[in-house]
Amino acid sequence: MAGSLQDQLKKSGLVSKKKSQQLDVEKRKKIKAKNKGLKSNNEIAEKVQQAKLQKKQDDQKRNQQQQQQIKQNEEKARIKQIIDQVKIKDYDGDTAFNFQFNNKIKTLYLNKENYDALVAGSIGLCQVDNIIFIVPNATVNKIKSINPVYVVLHQDKLNTTPETVSDDPYADYDIPDDLMW
Repeated sequence: MAGSLQDQLKKSGLVSKKKSQQLDVEKRKKIKAKNKGLKSNNEIAEKVQQAKLQKKQDDQKRNQQQQQQIKQNEEKARIKQIIDQVKIKDYDGDTAFNFQFNNKIKTLYLNKENYDALVAGSIGLCQVDNIIFIVPNATVNKIKSINPVYVVLHQDKLNTTPETVSDDPYADYDIPDDLMW
């Protein structure tokens, strides 16, 4: 007996031709529904894959931000350590020195020696956690190379020379520097 089971059942008379066709239609419908189900499963799998990819990108971005924050904290600690080692402690005096810090004018009272050094550019002002420190010029340059945000005031007058005009009529007169604001 060759042929399918359905053909054999038809020949024996147990199943009619009409019943056989109905079974074929139902079988095709099941296969079609199964194929549609696979497509929806594929869509779900794609959505899951996209969600995993998005989560991975978010995790990488968060990790990068954390690494950047760690780097900033290490940089800040390094600068704070440098400043603590070389800061000038005895600077209190009667001479007021005004400077801009956080868009505000701040006043620092210095003794004459430190005032002259600050104006000349041999010392500078640096800040950590909004606290102002007076440090030597070499330290200011070192901090500026690490991160210039921590430098408040650095007058680099040691390396610059004032340019004079050859036909300046007031070249022979000294400019008084005794005006205090």
